[in-house]
Amino acid sequence: MATQPLQSEVFRLDTLFRSDTLPGLRPFFESSPELKSLVELHLLQIRAIVDADVVHRELRWRLGSRQKPDARSGLEEAIDAGMLALIAPTFLKIEIEKYLEVIADDTGATLDEAQREWGRFQAKLCFYQPLPHVIDIGVVDPKDLPYKHASDDLALPVYTRDPHLQTMGAPVMWVSIDTVCLDHARATSVKLGFMVGSTYTVTVGAEAFKAAIRGIKNLFEGFRGLPSWLQFAIGASVAAALIHPKSRAKLLEGWDSVRNAATKFKGPLFDAFLVLMRQLAEAESAARNAHRQIQSALPPAQKATAIVYARRVCVLSQTALTIPEIARRMLNEGYVPRGQDPEAYPRRVMRQSGQFVSDSSGMWTLQS
Repeated sequence: MATQPLQSEVFRLDTLFRSDTLPGLRPFFESSPELKSLVELHLLQIRAIVDADVVHRELRWRLGSRQKPDARSGLEEAIDAGMLALIAPTFLKIEIEKYLEVIADDTGATLDEAQREWGRFQAKLCFYQPLPHVIDIGVVDPKDLPYKHASDDLALPVYTRDPHLQTMGAPVMWVSIDTVCLDHARATSVKLGFMVGSTYTVTVGAEAFKAAIRGIKNLFEGFRGLPSWLQFAIGASVAAALIHPKSRAKLLEGWDSVRNAATKFKGPLFDAFLVLMRQLAEAESAARNAHRQIQSALPPAQKATAIVYARRVCVLSQTALTIPEIARRMLNEGYVPRGQDPEAYPRRVMRQSGQFVSDSSGMWTLQS
Protein backbone atom coordinates (compact mmCIF):
# COMPACT_ATOMS: atom_id res chain seq x y z
CA MET A 1 0.00 0.00 0.00
CA ALA A 2 1.35 3.41 -0.96
CA THR A 3 2.40 5.73 1.83
CA GLN A 4 0.06 8.70 2.24
CA PRO A 5 1.53 12.22 2.21
CA LEU A 6 2.40 13.53 5.64
CA GLN A 7 1.09 17.06 5.12
CA SER A 8 -1.97 16.47 7.29
CA GLU A 9 0.15 14.86 9.98
CA VAL A 10 2.69 17.66 10.31
CA PHE A 11 2.05 19.67 13.46
CA ARG A 12 0.96 23.23 12.92
CA LEU A 13 3.47 25.84 14.06
CA ASP A 14 0.63 28.12 15.17
CA THR A 15 -0.65 25.45 17.56
CA LEU A 16 2.83 24.81 18.93
CA PHE A 17 3.73 28.50 19.29
CA ARG A 18 0.62 30.29 20.50
CA SER A 19 0.36 33.98 21.23
CA ASP A 20 0.77 33.22 24.95
CA THR A 21 4.39 32.23 24.34
CA LEU A 22 5.39 35.78 23.36
CA PRO A 23 6.01 37.08 26.91
CA GLY A 24 8.57 34.32 27.35
CA LEU A 25 10.17 34.92 23.96
CA ARG A 26 10.69 38.68 24.23
CA PRO A 27 13.37 38.63 26.97
CA PHE A 28 15.47 36.20 24.94
CA PHE A 29 15.68 38.58 21.98
CA GLU A 30 15.81 41.78 24.03
CA SER A 31 18.81 40.46 25.96
CA SER A 32 21.07 41.13 22.97
CA PRO A 33 21.11 44.20 20.68
CA GLU A 34 22.17 41.96 17.81
CA LEU A 35 19.26 39.56 18.29
CA LYS A 36 16.83 42.42 18.84
CA SER A 37 17.87 44.11 15.60
CA LEU A 38 17.00 40.94 13.66
CA VAL A 39 13.41 40.85 14.94
CA GLU A 40 12.63 44.52 15.62
CA LEU A 41 9.45 44.26 13.59
CA HIS A 42 8.20 41.41 15.76
CA LEU A 43 8.87 43.04 19.13
CA LEU A 44 6.18 45.67 18.62
CA GLN A 45 4.21 46.56 21.74
CA ILE A 46 1.41 49.10 22.04
CA ARG A 47 0.96 51.12 25.22
CA ALA A 48 -2.26 53.10 25.62
CA ILE A 49 -4.63 54.63 28.14
CA VAL A 50 -7.89 52.66 28.17
CA ASP A 51 -11.20 54.37 28.86
CA ALA A 52 -14.41 53.08 30.38
CA ASP A 53 -16.16 52.49 27.05
CA VAL A 54 -13.64 49.81 26.05
CA VAL A 55 -13.95 48.09 29.43
CA HIS A 56 -17.76 48.24 29.29
CA ARG A 57 -17.72 46.46 25.93
CA GLU A 58 -15.32 43.82 27.25
CA LEU A 59 -17.49 43.08 30.28
CA ARG A 60 -20.68 42.94 28.23
CA TRP A 61 -19.06 40.42 25.87
CA ARG A 62 -17.86 38.28 28.77
CA LEU A 63 -21.24 38.28 30.49
CA GLY A 64 -23.62 38.26 27.55
CA SER A 65 -21.99 36.93 24.37
CA ARG A 66 -19.21 34.52 25.34
CA GLN A 67 -20.07 30.93 24.42
CA LYS A 68 -17.42 29.14 26.50
CA PRO A 69 -16.43 30.15 30.04
CA ASP A 70 -12.72 29.95 29.24
CA ALA A 71 -12.93 31.79 25.90
CA ARG A 72 -10.93 35.00 25.59
CA SER A 73 -11.74 38.12 23.63
CA GLY A 74 -9.25 39.45 21.13
CA LEU A 75 -8.52 42.26 23.59
CA GLU A 76 -7.67 39.88 26.43
CA GLU A 77 -5.51 37.63 24.26
CA ALA A 78 -3.62 40.65 22.90
CA ILE A 79 -2.96 41.77 26.49
CA ASP A 80 -1.86 38.27 27.55
CA ALA A 81 0.49 38.13 24.57
CA GLY A 82 2.13 41.39 25.63
CA MET A 83 1.10 43.13 22.41
CA LEU A 84 -1.14 45.54 24.28
CA ALA A 85 -0.34 47.15 27.62
CA LEU A 86 -3.34 49.11 28.86
CA ILE A 87 -3.09 51.75 31.58
CA ALA A 88 -6.15 53.17 33.31
CA PRO A 89 -6.52 56.12 35.66
CA THR A 90 -7.69 54.97 39.07
CA PHE A 91 -10.97 56.81 38.37
CA LEU A 92 -11.86 53.96 35.98
CA LYS A 93 -12.53 51.68 38.95
CA ILE A 94 -15.19 54.06 40.24
CA GLU A 95 -16.74 54.50 36.81
CA ILE A 96 -16.98 50.76 36.12
CA GLU A 97 -18.18 49.70 39.57
CA LYS A 98 -20.91 52.35 39.41
CA TYR A 99 -22.46 50.59 36.41
CA LEU A 100 -21.80 46.93 37.20
CA GLU A 101 -25.40 46.32 38.24
CA VAL A 102 -26.67 47.86 34.99
CA ILE A 103 -24.24 45.73 32.95
CA ALA A 104 -25.39 42.62 34.82
CA ASP A 105 -29.07 43.41 34.19
CA ASP A 106 -28.50 44.15 30.50
CA THR A 107 -26.61 40.90 29.92
CA GLY A 108 -28.77 38.62 32.05
CA ALA A 109 -25.98 38.00 34.55
CA THR A 110 -25.92 38.34 38.32
CA LEU A 111 -24.11 41.13 40.11
CA ASP A 112 -21.72 38.55 41.59
CA GLU A 113 -20.84 37.33 38.08
CA ALA A 114 -20.28 40.90 36.90
CA GLN A 115 -18.03 41.64 39.87
CA ARG A 116 -16.07 38.46 39.29
CA GLU A 117 -15.45 39.23 35.59
CA TRP A 118 -14.51 42.80 36.40
CA GLY A 119 -12.03 41.54 38.98
CA ARG A 120 -10.45 39.19 36.45
CA PHE A 121 -10.13 41.84 33.76
CA GLN A 122 -9.05 44.52 36.22
CA ALA A 123 -6.01 42.38 37.09
CA LYS A 124 -4.80 42.74 33.49
CA LEU A 125 -4.74 46.56 33.63
CA CYS A 126 -2.09 48.88 35.03
CA PHE A 127 -3.49 51.68 37.17
CA TYR A 128 -2.13 55.18 37.46
CA GLN A 129 -3.20 58.22 39.48
CA PRO A 130 -2.71 61.30 37.26
CA LEU A 131 -0.90 64.34 38.59
CA PRO A 132 -2.92 67.46 39.51
CA HIS A 133 -3.74 69.49 36.40
CA VAL A 134 -5.25 72.89 35.79
CA ILE A 135 -8.83 72.17 34.74
CA ASP A 136 -10.18 73.84 31.61
CA ILE A 137 -13.65 75.19 32.42
CA GLY A 138 -14.66 74.53 28.80
CA VAL A 139 -14.35 70.75 29.11
CA VAL A 140 -17.33 68.96 27.52
CA ASP A 141 -17.40 65.99 29.91
CA PRO A 142 -15.46 66.26 33.21
CA LYS A 143 -15.45 62.43 33.50
CA ASP A 144 -13.05 62.36 30.55
CA LEU A 145 -10.43 64.45 32.33
CA PRO A 146 -8.67 61.58 34.18
CA TYR A 147 -8.05 59.84 30.84
CA LYS A 148 -6.80 63.03 29.20
CA HIS A 149 -4.53 63.76 32.18
CA ALA A 150 -3.13 60.22 32.20
CA SER A 151 -2.43 60.57 28.48
CA ASP A 152 -0.60 63.87 29.11
CA ASP A 153 1.44 62.49 32.02
CA LEU A 154 2.58 59.37 30.16
CA ALA A 155 2.64 60.67 26.56
CA LEU A 156 0.39 57.83 25.40
CA PRO A 157 -2.72 57.70 23.19
CA VAL A 158 -6.17 56.88 24.57
CA TYR A 159 -7.89 53.74 23.34
CA THR A 160 -11.48 54.96 23.09
CA ARG A 161 -14.53 55.64 20.97
CA ASP A 162 -15.42 58.81 22.84
CA PRO A 163 -15.20 61.85 20.50
CA HIS A 164 -14.95 64.20 23.49
CA LEU A 165 -11.39 63.10 24.19
CA GLN A 166 -10.19 64.07 20.74
CA THR A 167 -12.01 67.40 21.08
CA MET A 168 -10.07 67.95 24.29
CA GLY A 169 -6.81 67.42 22.44
CA ALA A 170 -5.99 63.84 23.49
CA PRO A 171 -4.35 61.57 20.88
CA VAL A 172 -6.73 58.68 20.32
CA MET A 173 -6.84 55.24 18.71
CA TRP A 174 -10.29 54.95 17.15
CA VAL A 175 -10.31 51.49 15.59
CA SER A 176 -10.53 48.20 17.46
CA ILE A 177 -6.80 47.74 17.39
CA ASP A 178 -6.93 44.68 19.65
CA THR A 179 -7.93 42.47 16.69
CA VAL A 180 -4.97 43.40 14.52
CA CYS A 181 -2.67 43.26 17.55
CA LEU A 182 -3.86 39.70 18.10
CA ASP A 183 -3.11 38.82 14.46
CA HIS A 184 0.37 40.27 14.89
CA ALA A 185 0.92 38.37 18.15
CA ARG A 186 -0.10 35.03 16.66
CA ALA A 187 2.13 35.43 13.61
CA THR A 188 5.02 36.73 15.70
CA SER A 189 4.89 33.82 18.13
CA VAL A 190 5.32 31.42 15.19
CA LYS A 191 8.31 33.35 13.83
CA LEU A 192 10.13 33.86 17.10
CA GLY A 193 9.21 30.46 18.47
CA PHE A 194 10.58 28.74 15.41
CA MET A 195 13.80 30.72 15.68
CA VAL A 196 14.41 29.85 19.31
CA GLY A 197 13.12 26.28 19.24
CA SER A 198 10.18 24.69 20.95
CA THR A 199 12.25 23.08 23.69
CA TYR A 200 13.30 26.53 24.91
CA THR A 201 10.20 28.65 24.45
CA VAL A 202 7.07 26.64 25.13
CA THR A 203 5.98 23.92 27.50
CA VAL A 204 4.05 21.11 25.84
CA GLY A 205 2.76 17.78 27.04
CA ALA A 206 5.23 14.88 27.12
CA GLU A 207 3.52 12.95 24.34
CA ALA A 208 3.16 16.03 22.12
CA PHE A 209 6.80 16.89 22.70
CA LYS A 210 7.94 13.37 21.78
CA ALA A 211 5.77 13.45 18.67
CA ALA A 212 7.26 16.79 17.65
CA ILE A 213 10.79 15.46 18.10
CA ARG A 214 9.98 12.36 16.06
CA GLY A 215 8.50 14.52 13.32
CA ILE A 216 11.53 16.79 13.18
CA LYS A 217 13.88 13.79 13.15
CA ASN A 218 11.98 12.14 10.30
CA LEU A 219 11.91 15.36 8.32
CA PHE A 220 15.64 15.84 8.51
CA GLU A 221 16.36 12.18 7.78
CA GLY A 222 14.40 12.71 4.57
CA PHE A 223 16.24 16.00 4.02
CA ARG A 224 19.63 14.24 4.17
CA GLY A 225 18.49 11.92 1.40
CA LEU A 226 17.99 14.80 -1.04
CA PRO A 227 20.65 15.76 -3.61
CA SER A 228 23.34 18.00 -2.18
CA TRP A 229 22.45 20.94 -4.45
CA LEU A 230 18.86 20.85 -3.22
CA GLN A 231 19.94 20.57 0.41
CA PHE A 232 22.08 23.66 -0.09
CA ALA A 233 19.25 25.59 -1.78
CA ILE A 234 16.80 24.76 1.00
CA GLY A 235 19.32 25.48 3.74
CA ALA A 236 20.22 28.83 2.19
CA SER A 237 16.56 29.80 1.86
CA VAL A 238 15.81 28.90 5.48
CA ALA A 239 18.92 30.71 6.73
CA ALA A 240 17.99 33.82 4.77
CA ALA A 241 14.44 33.65 6.08
CA LEU A 242 15.62 33.50 9.66
CA ILE A 243 18.46 36.01 9.48
CA HIS A 244 17.90 38.68 6.86
CA PRO A 245 14.67 40.74 7.05
CA LYS A 246 14.56 41.57 3.34
CA SER A 247 15.08 37.93 2.41
CA ARG A 248 12.35 36.90 4.82
CA ALA A 249 9.93 39.26 3.10
CA LYS A 250 10.53 37.52 -0.23
CA LEU A 251 10.34 33.98 1.09
CA LEU A 252 6.61 33.51 0.57
CA GLU A 253 6.54 34.76 -3.00
CA GLY A 254 9.63 32.76 -3.96
CA TRP A 255 8.86 29.48 -2.26
CA ASP A 256 6.58 28.15 -4.99
CA SER A 257 9.40 28.35 -7.50
CA VAL A 258 11.63 26.28 -5.21
CA ARG A 259 8.88 23.70 -4.87
CA ASN A 260 8.43 23.53 -8.67
CA ALA A 261 12.16 23.14 -9.25
CA ALA A 262 12.23 20.18 -6.89
CA THR A 263 9.20 18.40 -8.33
CA LYS A 264 11.04 15.19 -9.24
CA PHE A 265 12.33 14.85 -5.67
CA LYS A 266 8.91 15.21 -4.06
CA GLY A 267 7.92 12.73 -1.45
CA PRO A 268 5.97 12.70 1.80
CA LEU A 269 8.91 13.84 3.95
CA PHE A 270 9.91 16.61 1.60
CA ASP A 271 6.28 17.70 1.27
CA ALA A 272 6.02 17.90 5.04
CA PHE A 273 9.17 20.01 5.19
CA LEU A 274 7.72 22.35 2.56
CA VAL A 275 4.50 22.65 4.56
CA LEU A 276 6.41 23.80 7.64
CA MET A 277 8.46 26.30 5.65
CA ARG A 278 5.28 27.58 4.02
CA GLN A 279 3.76 28.15 7.44
CA LEU A 280 6.84 30.09 8.46
CA ALA A 281 6.63 32.29 5.37
CA GLU A 282 2.91 32.90 5.88
CA ALA A 283 3.55 33.95 9.47
CA GLU A 284 6.14 36.46 8.26
CA SER A 285 3.70 37.89 5.73
CA ALA A 286 0.89 38.08 8.30
CA ALA A 287 3.13 39.84 10.82
CA ARG A 288 4.13 42.46 8.27
CA ASN A 289 0.54 43.10 7.18
CA ALA A 290 -0.60 43.48 10.79
CA HIS A 291 2.34 45.77 11.52
CA ARG A 292 1.30 48.09 8.69
CA GLN A 293 -2.30 48.19 9.93
CA ILE A 294 -1.20 48.94 13.48
CA GLN A 295 1.07 51.78 12.37
CA SER A 296 -1.72 53.32 10.30
CA ALA A 297 -4.09 53.22 13.29
CA LEU A 298 -1.71 54.87 15.76
CA PRO A 299 -1.62 58.64 16.19
CA PRO A 300 1.78 60.34 15.82
CA ALA A 301 4.06 59.48 18.74
CA GLN A 302 4.26 62.18 21.39
CA LYS A 303 7.58 63.56 22.51
CA ALA A 304 8.46 62.35 25.99
CA THR A 305 10.95 63.64 28.54
CA ALA A 306 13.02 61.48 30.86
CA ILE A 307 10.52 61.92 33.70
CA VAL A 308 7.67 60.79 31.42
CA TYR A 309 9.59 57.67 30.42
CA ALA A 310 10.36 56.95 34.07
CA ARG A 311 6.67 57.31 35.02
CA ARG A 312 5.63 55.00 32.20
CA VAL A 313 8.18 52.33 33.13
CA CYS A 314 7.15 52.34 36.78
CA VAL A 315 3.42 52.22 35.98
CA LEU A 316 3.85 49.29 33.61
CA SER A 317 6.04 47.44 36.10
CA GLN A 318 3.72 47.89 39.08
CA THR A 319 6.57 46.63 41.26
CA ALA A 320 9.60 48.46 42.65
CA LEU A 321 12.65 48.67 40.37
CA THR A 322 16.27 49.70 40.71
CA ILE A 323 17.55 52.75 38.85
CA PRO A 324 19.66 50.59 36.46
CA GLU A 325 16.57 48.54 35.60
CA ILE A 326 14.43 51.66 35.14
CA ALA A 327 17.10 53.11 32.83
CA ARG A 328 17.29 49.86 30.85
CA ARG A 329 13.53 49.79 30.35
CA MET A 330 13.50 53.46 29.40
CA LEU A 331 16.00 52.69 26.65
CA ASN A 332 13.77 49.87 25.41
CA GLU A 333 10.86 52.33 25.33
CA GLY A 334 12.84 54.66 23.08
CA TYR A 335 14.46 57.06 25.53
CA VAL A 336 17.67 58.68 24.28
CA PRO A 337 19.96 59.33 27.29
CA ARG A 338 21.88 62.50 27.97
CA GLY A 339 25.60 62.08 28.40
CA GLN A 340 27.62 58.89 28.72
CA ASP A 341 25.83 57.53 31.79
CA PRO A 342 22.23 56.49 30.93
CA GLU A 343 21.35 56.24 34.64
CA ALA A 344 22.60 59.59 35.93
CA TYR A 345 20.00 61.93 34.45
CA PRO A 346 16.93 59.73 35.15
CA ARG A 347 18.13 59.31 38.74
CA ARG A 348 18.43 63.08 39.17
CA VAL A 349 15.06 64.02 37.65
CA MET A 350 13.27 61.26 39.58
CA ARG A 351 14.68 62.56 42.85
CA GLN A 352 13.89 66.19 42.04
CA SER A 353 10.33 65.52 40.84
CA GLY A 354 9.02 64.33 44.19
CA GLN A 355 6.84 61.86 42.30
CA PHE A 356 8.90 58.77 43.18
CA VAL A 357 9.89 57.10 46.42
CA SER A 358 12.73 54.69 47.16
CA ASP A 359 13.36 52.30 50.00
CA SER A 360 16.58 51.54 51.85
CA SER A 361 17.55 48.90 49.28
CA GLY A 362 17.42 51.37 46.38
CA MET A 363 14.12 50.18 44.90
CA TRP A 364 11.99 52.91 43.32
CA THR A 365 8.25 53.24 42.75
CA LEU A 366 5.79 55.98 41.88
CA GLN A 367 4.06 57.59 44.84
CA SER A 368 0.47 56.54 45.31
